[in-house]
Amino acid sequence: MSETSKRILVVDDDRDMLNLINTFLKDTDYEVITARRGDDALEIIRENKVDLALIDGLIPQIHGFELCKKIKESDDIPRKPKVIIMSAVYKSLKYKFDTMKAYKADDYLVKPFTKEQLLEILKKHL
Repeated sequence: MSETSKRILVVDDDRDMLNLINTFLKDTDYEVITARRGDDALEIIRENKVDLALIDGLIPQIHGFELCKKIKESDDIPRKPKVIIMSAVYKSLKYKFDTMKAYKADDYLVKPFTKEQLLEILKKHL
């Protein structure tokens, strides 16, 4: 990782979604690391410098919404990454804002999304 690149943790139990996001970001300066479960993601964040976590709302072990809240509230994560929740299920604007408030997410991305939408939200937060 170069000094200027940002590290993004993508958390989703869907391999196709992980591959798609990797494809979208392959020609950028972002370093992408992945996890398929909430508990694995939490361990990665505790042990590595992560600038932003892109987390699916419905993942095994610790679901994405609770993972977001744990990241934001944990005393053992001194450098908190930005957290963006992704969801294909909960799409309404009201749910987006309720989720961001309740779980302290920095943003919310509705699936499916385009490469341009992903890059725009990453640029906004990084």
